[in-house]
Amino acid sequence: MKNNKKKYIITILTCITIAIFFSSGLKQKQPIEQLNIISAIGEDIDIKGDIVKYITLFSVYLFEPQEKIESRVINSTATTFGQTRQTRQLIDDKESILGSEKVVVESEESVLYGIRNMIDILFRNPYLNDTAYIVVCKDKASNMLEMNIKGYPSSGDFIEGLIKNSKYYNFFSDNYKVIDLFFAVDSEGRNLVLPYLEIKNKGIEITGMVLFKKDKMVTKISIDDSKTMNMIKENNVRGIITIQKNAKEYINYYATSKRKISCTKKDDKYKFTINIDLKGDIIENSLYKNLQGSPEKDDEFKRDMAKKIKKECDDFITKMKSQYKVDCLDLGQVAAAKYGRQKGVDWNSIICNSEIEVNVKVNVQKTGRGDF
Repeated sequence: MKNNKKKYIITILTCITIAIFFSSGLKQKQPIEQLNIISAIGEDIDIKGDIVKYITLFSVYLFEPQEKIESRVINSTATTFGQTRQTRQLIDDKESILGSEKVVVESEESVLYGIRNMIDILFRNPYLNDTAYIVVCKDKASNMLEMNIKGYPSSGDFIEGLIKNSKYYNFFSDNYKVIDLFFAVDSEGRNLVLPYLEIKNKGIEITGMVLFKKDKMVTKISIDDSKTMNMIKENNVRGIITIQKNAKEYINYYATSKRKISCTKKDDKYKFTINIDLKGDIIENSLYKNLQGSPEKDDEFKRDMAKKIKKECDDFITKMKSQYKVDCLDLGQVAAAKYGRQKGVDWNSIICNSEIEVNVKVNVQKTGRGDF
């Protein structure tokens, strides 16, 4: 009897505790009709002399009759990011909640000025979607977020798909999320790289990548240089590589790139050896006749492709050292892991004065049904 009475009391107390927990939580909640569901966040900046104004943009869904979903952009301006919440609520009749946003769009001007303050307010917000993609756009972020794209309720939904699927044919990775931003900006031996978007005649396009040093943009590189950089920097990425003689004679190779990096140090001089291993399929060929049936032609293709890729990698590394002057390959992270961290060294300077050797190996897995 005592045991049954004890179980009964525990059950009652448990029920009371659960009821108090849920009722206290509901007091802070709002009906869904009174909330802004955010699809994308944007940031612009207005600099006039010593006066800097931050412009925060929220692209929010509008739920119309007959299950139609559209969006609108709420624009708020203030001298600090935190104050933009105040100014936004003066013009908006709903409370905005984070957690559903798909992308964060930064204008080129804002990342040239520096994104430290933006990172700080995002990191402190526990409701932020850390897996949202972050990109840099030419001109103003407001122009991109206000675009109407057929078949999408907001441009943020389109941009999410654009970045998410960029990994299939251009050697892009999937490491362009807000959480990657937190890790890359202040990690020793690493620098942030982000996709660069522009508004073209056909709509929004990825036209290259942005290189950072700490929290500031250094430069924008072309899509071709971006592909080469990603082949050297990233592991297990996919893309198409072409050898072309003329308009009618060329070959397309769809490959997965894997790379290994080794680092040695002699005195104060570092040497890096990057081995790139490509495995893939021939998806189009009008250049190497009888490639499938001739081992000699197969070897010739492998040599030519390896030579082409090595030259592109060497040319990019030369640009990195002489023009960009930033370790966008994260080689400093490799060196720091092997020879010690927290030594107060400038890895950008060290890497740009180090010997970097690239070796390329090409393997063909499939050639398709043969030549046509």
